[in-house]
Amino acid sequence: METEKAQDSSNAQTNNTGPNAPNGLIAEAQAVIDSSKPSATAEAHGSQTRSSLITTSLISLIVFLLFVMLMLSISSKSSQSLGGSEGLTALELNNDQLRAKANAERARNGLPPLPPSSASAFTTAERLRKDAKSLASLASNWEAELETKNATIAELQAQQASRDEMTKFLYSQIATLKNQATESAGAASQLVILSEELKTANDQIERYRIQLGELQGRPSNDQLSDIRKQLNESLSKNGKLQLQIDDLLKAANSTNSKIYDEALTEIENLRGDNHKQRYEVQRLRAELDHPALFIKSDKDLPAEAARLYAKLTTLEDADQKQLGAAYEDIRKTMNAQIIHRQTFTKGSSRITFDREKIIQDILDKRQDRKSLFLVIGYASVSGKADSNRELSAKRATTVASIVNILKADDQQVKAVYLGETKRFSPDTEIENQICEIWEIKI
Repeated sequence: METEKAQDSSNAQTNNTGPNAPNGLIAEAQAVIDSSKPSATAEAHGSQTRSSLITTSLISLIVFLLFVMLMLSISSKSSQSLGGSEGLTALELNNDQLRAKANAERARNGLPPLPPSSASAFTTAERLRKDAKSLASLASNWEAELETKNATIAELQAQQASRDEMTKFLYSQIATLKNQATESAGAASQLVILSEELKTANDQIERYRIQLGELQGRPSNDQLSDIRKQLNESLSKNGKLQLQIDDLLKAANSTNSKIYDEALTEIENLRGDNHKQRYEVQRLRAELDHPALFIKSDKDLPAEAARLYAKLTTLEDADQKQLGAAYEDIRKTMNAQIIHRQTFTKGSSRITFDREKIIQDILDKRQDRKSLFLVIGYASVSGKADSNRELSAKRATTVASIVNILKADDQQVKAVYLGETKRFSPDTEIENQICEIWEIKI
């Protein structure tokens, strides 16, 4: 742009100077011609040879005048060039600065630098226009990607809300089915007891019949009456038991054993689906909490947490005795201690629900404290280092997400990772597949 202005200025100065010189010379030539006309006209009446000579002289004069005009124009341009050299120098410096800024901006956007020659300002302007168009297109693409990501996050949040509702519904169904199963189990147990009592009564009846047959030929009526009385009592008791069994069977038939079996099967299926849903909710919640809870650099940690993190990074080669002494020193000097150590299966960042309950019980006892919880993620040395760093970060985020739900409102939680390690056991991998929850009292 500055080059264009310099060129336009130079052209304007040339145009303003050029016409003045030719106009003066042409006027002089016209005067000479006008002064020559009467003479030429007079001699034209006298002699044709003299007319030809005058014409030749006029042509020579015009050629001379044109030569003088050319020299004056060249001299004017030279003087203008010398007179405006300071302005051109300033314009060139300004142009160089603008070129440097433009090249720096093009480099940040991955574009090649401007060509070294600035002879064509229009070419440069066209290139800048194309670059601006490219940048506008990139900005539009970035906005579209951002909208897509926002839509994805909104969809994930909607899915999580839907799954939470489904989880509540499944819990309600499970509770209902458990109650039905408990009632059915009680009826089945009572049926077994009554069946045993009926069998015992039948055995007694058979024994009384045998005794009655043996005593029929004897003369003792009192014994016969006594046995008959016992037999009648047993028959009565047997009848009552049979009625109870029939009632239970009717009740069982009304609920249908097939429905009962199907209910038990559905309970197991729902329990499995519920676990899947809860683990999926756990994963989605950790993904959504990751930007807020996970800290990539210790420079972004609060001061107390940054001191603890720096101390822990120096303990990789410590043995168990040195590690215990270091943790005790941290407790005394930094007012921080481990409140839970969560282990993980190989390659997994999932926490079982019984372990979630343990974390909840621990945090319930600390609701009245103003604490900062720092979750440190580790991984064993098996596998690739990059994968282990990513895995330890996921583990730390999952634990921190659970702590974030269970902590008090005025408490804080942050997650970091230290990657693969052997500090907790040189031989057993699972002892290094852990997260430590540190409580720092503020």
